[in-house]
Amino acid sequence: MYQLSRLLHDYHRELYNHLEEHEISPSLYAAPWFLTLFASQFPLSFVSRIFDFVFVQGTGVIFKVALCLLSSHEGEIVECDSFESIVDYLKTTLPALTQTQMEETIAKVMEMDISKQLHAYEVEYHVLHDELLDAGPPDDSDRLDKLEKTNVQLKKQNMDLLEKLQAARQKIQTLETSVENFLSRESKMKHMIRSLEQERAAYQKTIERMRSCLPPDALTDVEMTQIKTGPNGKAKTAAKKP
Repeated sequence: MYQLSRLLHDYHRELYNHLEEHEISPSLYAAPWFLTLFASQFPLSFVSRIFDFVFVQGTGVIFKVALCLLSSHEGEIVECDSFESIVDYLKTTLPALTQTQMEETIAKVMEMDISKQLHAYEVEYHVLHDELLDAGPPDDSDRLDKLEKTNVQLKKQNMDLLEKLQAARQKIQTLETSVENFLSRESKMKHMIRSLEQERAAYQKTIERMRSCLPPDALTDVEMTQIKTGPNGKAKTAAKKP
């Protein structure tokens, strides 16, 4: 989170100042991105491309993806004038990428190289961390309140993600059950059709054998027979004499 904050500070100062002004730290919106490699909120087709980059280039790709996403929506984020509107935009509007936006983001990620900066920020963070440990715990109530507020927001995000995951699992189970039922009905219908076709073929063979056993004059009477259906739904035969 420190590295992402420093990237925003160095590359997109206006966006960084706007987020700082409304007390929005990277951990508030980027934690679910990094913990799930963007799978918790972004389209699956976009996430699969990120996984490809991670396998090829390493986990440093997640910083490039986050920086590209934020920079491409910088104007819209700066226009949000409250804590709630900014968080809502980062959580709902920003992940709803179009195909064109996905391709543009992927192209920027391929061109970007921030490996040296990330290494420098990592060293810088460890130096600051050691200095804070040597100086003892800071007596800063505002900082503590800010951390507690961030912690509450993260817990709420985790609960929301768990609820969405549970709902998705239930939906998947329901769909799987429906598919199994359809497949079972399809199998039964196919079996019934095969049985009816076999029965029809057997009847045709029986009729042909019966026809071959009849004398010519009787066969003529049979061919002139018509089946009529009465009002009660039962079939009755009426033979016309030649």
